[in-house]
Amino acid sequence: MLPMIKRAQEVASRPLQLIASPWSPPAWMKDTGRMQGGGTLKDEFKSSWAQHYVLFAQALKEEGAPLWGFTVQNEPHATTPWENCLYNGDMERDFVKDHLGPALEASGLDLKLLVWDHNRDEMFARAHTIYSDPEAAKYIWGIGYHWYGDPRYEFWPAREGMTLFDNVRKVHELRPDKHIIMTEACQETGPRIGDWQLGERYAEAIIKDLEAWLEAWIDWNLILDERGGPNHVQNLVSAPVIFDTERGKLLYLSSFYYIGQFSRYIKPGAQRISTSSSRDKLEATGFVNPDGSVVAVVLNQEDYEIGFWLQVAGRSVETQAPPRSITTYVIPKIADPPPTWMVDETAEEQ
Repeated sequence: MLPMIKRAQEVASRPLQLIASPWSPPAWMKDTGRMQGGGTLKDEFKSSWAQHYVLFAQALKEEGAPLWGFTVQNEPHATTPWENCLYNGDMERDFVKDHLGPALEASGLDLKLLVWDHNRDEMFARAHTIYSDPEAAKYIWGIGYHWYGDPRYEFWPAREGMTLFDNVRKVHELRPDKHIIMTEACQETGPRIGDWQLGERYAEAIIKDLEAWLEAWIDWNLILDERGGPNHVQNLVSAPVIFDTERGKLLYLSSFYYIGQFSRYIKPGAQRISTSSSRDKLEATGFVNPDGSVVAVVLNQEDYEIGFWLQVAGRSVETQAPPRSITTYVIPKIADPPPTWMVDETAEEQ
């Protein structure tokens, strides 16, 4: 892991912000005696486990790879074949309040702490439980979540849907002073080579979540092999970049290009601006970059072209979203910061 991080640091255009997320304490710290298949942290080891976070962060700092922050636990509500540790809301709140929060604060490492780190379906309930306790909330920078639970793309969610995009906004409204990060996304069941709907899933989720006060998006895997691995329990998934080990060739999937429509143009420190569309079939978000340039990303998931007027600060331009497309518009700095973007499908009417 460290050699990869150091190589990334060498080529990065800015310092890396690294976040760590534990999957399981050692087996002897858990009530099951196993790292996989569920189980909870024993009471007598909670302080020791909290100190492990500190020691881990100190060790990485000494190696030249300082952490930006931690999540308390990866997917604390999932019993899976891989490593995990279960926390209900009260358990996570109390672990933060009585052990982890004080340990990180005493370390002096200025580490950010995020709770939940699981899917949108229960993120509001978890945020409400933890944020309602001031003695726990004072240690928490924000909440992380995963994107899983969409029956359009996954086999296991309830057919009535567990995506619940609106929960992201509700968490922001609960505590506007706290932060929200999407901490894990990948497409399950194999690499999905050649599947362009994969990219559309990313774009739809990123736009909807950004419009609901999301501040950052983290994809789970940068690169995997042609099977969607390696993985020690054969949990084979997709990644933006696939390495074909048989041909020795890199494959850039649709998710790579769709993610790039945001990451290449919306710069760190950008501020989201009010964005609206006059048609359901056009999904859009807009930002002002630190240099004053304005970025709008428009997604069309339909099989037909949609003409529209892109309006900003009293100016407009006629354009179109081709079938099954994502388009990024970049406007150089203008005199007055735009209060509103408007994606208006009136091109065919005028």
